[in-house]
Amino acid sequence: MNMNTTLFQKFQSVLRAPDAPTVRDPRLLIDQEGALQVYYAPFEYINPTARIVLVGITPGPTQMSNANAEARRVLLTGGSDTEAIRTAKQVAAFSGEPMRSNLIKQLNHWGFQRWLGVDDAAEFFLGEQKLLQTTSLLRYPVFFNGDDYRGTPDMTRDPLLRKHLLSGFVEEVQALPNAVFLGLGPAVQKVLDKLVADRVLPADRVIGGLLHPSGNCTYRINYLIGSRNDPPPHATNPDPYDRGRAAFVSKYLV
Repeated sequence: MNMNTTLFQKFQSVLRAPDAPTVRDPRLLIDQEGALQVYYAPFEYINPTARIVLVGITPGPTQMSNANAEARRVLLTGGSDTEAIRTAKQVAAFSGEPMRSNLIKQLNHWGFQRWLGVDDAAEFFLGEQKLLQTTSLLRYPVFFNGDDYRGTPDMTRDPLLRKHLLSGFVEEVQALPNAVFLGLGPAVQKVLDKLVADRVLPADRVIGGLLHPSGNCTYRINYLIGSRNDPPPHATNPDPYDRGRAAFVSKYLV
């Protein structure tokens, strides 16, 4: 297991404290500049056997809470640091509904389960976790003006965010030379394209076109994976999704 546990060791006392950490808990603040704040949650785990890497923007409040709660549970029941970090990532990554269901529906629609020899993409989050790495461009939860960070300011230009992008996500790219990276949504894809242009990430290891699995995209995802008998719903452009799916099928399933 490849990971840097320095921050976990630094914040372990907070995870073990009598009063459990909360979202945006000041005890877990890593970095701050202006309206940007970066908090700790145990997302360091890197799965060395992963074949696909699901890439979001940054862990949200639900994922942050779930990761901290799971790490706390493991530590307080006598588990090791390694176990706490591993299970926190597995339990919390893209957790919550409909986020995880929206991911699974898209992966099945594209055929990732057939490519990797499982019956259902849900298995990537269960018995076949060895095939999956979940991550974010910004490894630790980022908030802007007290709200979720959604891509503004630009993480490739803002000094604080660029530092975290290069120290976290780029580390995972280097640690997973045999995996393909799936950007979830146009904001993520834009950054992946920039990393490809900067030769940080090889172009043939990036698969684009999947939608972000947030609840706001559920109606779009249901349309895209469905019969499409009706016109596309509001603000839904099927073209990037269809191009990405066709490219994936032609490369990995034909």
